[in-house]
Amino acid sequence: MKIIVYGGSFDPIHIGHLTVANEVYEQERPDLFLFIPTGHSPLKQTGARASDEARVEMLKLAIHYLGFGSVYTVEMEREGKSYTYHTMRYLQDKYPHAELSIVIGTDQYMSLNQWFEVEKLKSMVRFIVVNRDVEMLDLPSPFQPFQIPRMDISSTMIRERIANHKTIRCFVIDTIERFIRKEHLYETKESEKAR
Repeated sequence: MKIIVYGGSFDPIHIGHLTVANEVYEQERPDLFLFIPTGHSPLKQTGARASDEARVEMLKLAIHYLGFGSVYTVEMEREGKSYTYHTMRYLQDKYPHAELSIVIGTDQYMSLNQWFEVEKLKSMVRFIVVNRDVEMLDLPSPFQPFQIPRMDISSTMIRERIANHKTIRCFVIDTIERFIRKEHLYETKESEKAR
């Protein structure tokens, strides 16, 4: 069994996230593709700006659009700081014979030495490293480089555009834009800074 995990704040999930998910899914064809929205990240000073419920709802809209994937809220439900290592241990226990892979960007790859129990994590999972800000990657095992067209879109940028009353059309899918507008998400300036 092949499981791919794509974690992140997804605050909001945008077209860049969807492109990464779709490209990885098409090449890898896993049995399960899990979107795992973060709880309290130890490496981020600020938390999510939208509520957990809103982020999950936007992920469900994205999954409906993509035609694959499931949302796992295990990190949201965990008390205290949320570590990828614990999530992978949880999945190992739940699916003992599965091959686990995690999708990360090059920015996360560069900060892996700060991750909790990273050496144990390296022995448990394969990392699919997407070229977020570099054109080519040459990486050792268990890291697999994954090339996609570069897209300079971030959740931060989308929140800033909303707070400044600018369009977000083409940066998120239509159903997510309608949800954001209906729920009045990210409309204040204090929403701008968290990624």
